Amino acid sequence: MAKRGIAAIVAIGLATSALAACGSGPSSENTADNGKGAIEVWSSDTEGQGTQVASKAQFEKFEQDTGYTVNVTYLTYDMIHEKIVASAAGGNLPDVVYGLPEYVGEFNKMGILEDLTTQWDSWADKDKVSDAVKEAMTIGDSIIGFPYETTVRAYLVHDDLMSQSGVSTPTTWEEVLAIGSKVEDATGSAAFGIAGAGVRSPQELIVYLAQKGVKIAEPQEDGLYKNTWKDDPAQLAAAADVFTFYQELISSGATDKNSATYGWEETDDRFVTGLTATYVTGNWLEEREADFADTMGDISVHAIPKPADGVDATYLETKPMFVMKGGKNTEGAKELARAIASEEWQKAAYPARSGLNTVSTDSKWSKDFSKLLEYGVTFPPVTVSEITQNMIDSLAMALQEGKSSEETAAWLSDAINKSLQNSGELSGS
Repeated sequence: MAKRGIAAIVAIGLATSALAACGSGPSSENTADNGKGAIEVWSSDTEGQGTQVASKAQFEKFEQDTGYTVNVTYLTYDMIHEKIVASAAGGNLPDVVYGLPEYVGEFNKMGILEDLTTQWDSWADKDKVSDAVKEAMTIGDSIIGFPYETTVRAYLVHDDLMSQSGVSTPTTWEEVLAIGSKVEDATGSAAFGIAGAGVRSPQELIVYLAQKGVKIAEPQEDGLYKNTWKDDPAQLAAAADVFTFYQELISSGATDKNSATYGWEETDDRFVTGLTATYVTGNWLEEREADFADTMGDISVHAIPKPADGVDATYLETKPMFVMKGGKNTEGAKELARAIASEEWQKAAYPARSGLNTVSTDSKWSKDFSKLLEYGVTFPPVTVSEITQNMIDSLAMALQEGKSSEETAAWLSDAINKSLQNSGELSGS
């Protein structure tokens, strides 16, 4: 694979990511009123990329078909979360919000989500949704969102870089560690990427824990949740093995030592430009192929390497389109949320990342990722904002502070239960 110009490409990629992280500020697509009122939308789409361009056309069609006006503000997920929490306190919520599964428990506990069960039951496309996707949209007996994007994580490999290094694609943790610095010595690229910090790192960590058969919190008989690692030495040892894997990725030379502080921006940029040979990430990278054709032409898709004594797992991210209580146009918002999840909209904007089983493409970004859906895991339906920060902090302990894997696992178990107690969701408290 061509490596010339990599530094310049990385600089461009990082600059693009920085702009995306800033969002566009509160700018609306349309401020006119078509007669049935305006629907205020907070979108996570990145302006100028394929999904946003296709969705903009669909918003315009929705306006023409329904008589509503749609005003869209583009924000990052972090900004959406912060603004929702602040706006809820001030009673000034938007109508429709592009959410993450991590927000479900928290926003439901805040009492700011509309019940969409009636709209779901009358939805023409409801039978095209798998049980797993529907379950991700459900709390108790209520539907709290429509699935606008469904993705899993896969192990992406730059085949040219691996071939140049004389290394086969690993299928186990042990094989990843055995690569050591071979890829970097041969090509200058790190063999294996991790996000050691930021919002994606808990999503990676939960997969590696699942591969070892442990969960961050489990339901108890009283309907509440608890992390049970310290109640079971085998679970605690398995969780510690995960942190040992992280530490050995760096000490073996398989992973760039700076990965301890990398977030999703750095990890994605390094992979699409070939500075990392393999990485566990999502099929949203398809949108970057056109801009990085010289360095993304050799990518193949695989199951995530697992421990030799472990099981297959991947992160299932079914993103809910929320309708907020207290919005100014609830009726229109419910209609729009359902429209975004519809087959027409999904084929236009999310052809490789849809929650509908009738929407897919022939590309590797769709069919090869879809093969991994059955191994999907996700966060429990509790308030996870503090828990995901605990997970980020635990990786910092293991990778930056040099804490032992056993100490880190025990600390994380206690921290998760403390967070559950703080949110009123800890069993037996």
